[in-house]
Amino acid sequence: MPRNFAAEPLDKIIDKSGDALYTQIVQRIRTWIMQGRLKEGDPLPSERELAQIFDVSRVPVREALKILDFMGAVEHVRGKGVFVKKIDMNHFINNIDFLIMDPMHTIIDLFEAREAVELQATRLAAQRRTAADLAVMEEIIHATEHNITMGRDVYAASLNFHSAVIAAAHNSVLTKINDFLADLLQYSRKQSLQNPSRHETSLDYHKRILAKIRDKDAEGAVAVMAEHLKIAKDVIIKILQTKQH
Repeated sequence: MPRNFAAEPLDKIIDKSGDALYTQIVQRIRTWIMQGRLKEGDPLPSERELAQIFDVSRVPVREALKILDFMGAVEHVRGKGVFVKKIDMNHFINNIDFLIMDPMHTIIDLFEAREAVELQATRLAAQRRTAADLAVMEEIIHATEHNITMGRDVYAASLNFHSAVIAAAHNSVLTKINDFLADLLQYSRKQSLQNPSRHETSLDYHKRILAKIRDKDAEGAVAVMAEHLKIAKDVIIKILQTKQH
């Protein structure tokens, strides 16, 4: 990292009454990458150093680094720090803009799109599921139970379950749309499952959804999935509202 890395006045975050501080930090680091001031393999300044550069506390810095990590722009190396990863710049730029342009409304829009896709997919899954589809979902639920018992992260298993439901719809377009939305929603999904108390609740909904799909109860499966998604959306909205105040 060049010694004058933080020297330019534009590095300072001046408008503390405008956009959320963490979104401004994400934008600034993105600019550093676009300008070539940060390249693949370069270390980022520490949380403390970034807080000093931007004249903010470490809290918004930490949130910004989480977003960059979730978007695949940086990676944490234990004991060494945070480093820039090799990324598809167009993919990164487009997704970051979409995520932080207006976090509250963007997340709501994304969840509405997710509801449209997943509710229809759930209906079709109940009508079209095969024995193999059911076996995949059951295996994912067992993996989730094991992760909860061991105190491990359940994000990946949760994502896999929802993807398995969509795969069981046997509709290639829904699958492609889900792949796109899953990428954009990964930050909010991880936030919604950050609290361990949510793990059992999420698992219970997955079990109920699977039971309805197994019974070929399309409307019942859709009703449970709708309730599950609404709770997740409410959790995320509450988190965002807290961050904005």
